[in-house]
Amino acid sequence: MVAIVTIKEDILAPLPQVFDWFYRSEHFTASPLVFWSRWRKGKRWTRGAQRDIIMIAGWYQEEITEVTSNEMIRYRVNRSFPPVQQDFTEISFESVSQDKTRVTWTIEIAPKSPLGQEFLSELAAKMAKFLYRTILKAGKRALEG
Repeated sequence: MVAIVTIKEDILAPLPQVFDWFYRSEHFTASPLVFWSRWRKGKRWTRGAQRDIIMIAGWYQEEITEVTSNEMIRYRVNRSFPPVQQDFTEISFESVSQDKTRVTWTIEIAPKSPLGQEFLSELAAKMAKFLYRTILKAGKRALEG
């Protein structure tokens, strides 16, 4: 059972600045729940680039699947511990005004467990919503000063 989580945050900063902050996932460590974020050897910040992120919810090896500058970043989780299925995640950016950007983070997540799918999916969705909100808030603090 796949849960879909969508969270939004308006940030008082121009779209290119906001996109750049989230594009460089090293910044995610500004959240108190993200401990480490590093790119693997090879590509960085482009389609096919892979990164490892360690957060309170576990370890994730992610792959960028699509990037459109100042518009959206899509990625998927290739491997994780605990194991989850996260084939689609998107961070989209919308200019609300010259100095205000809306960031929308959409996560499709499902635990890889044959038992308790409904309960575990609800739990995963709640954890994802809480975790990704802390990253959005960290970006807001950093960009708004």
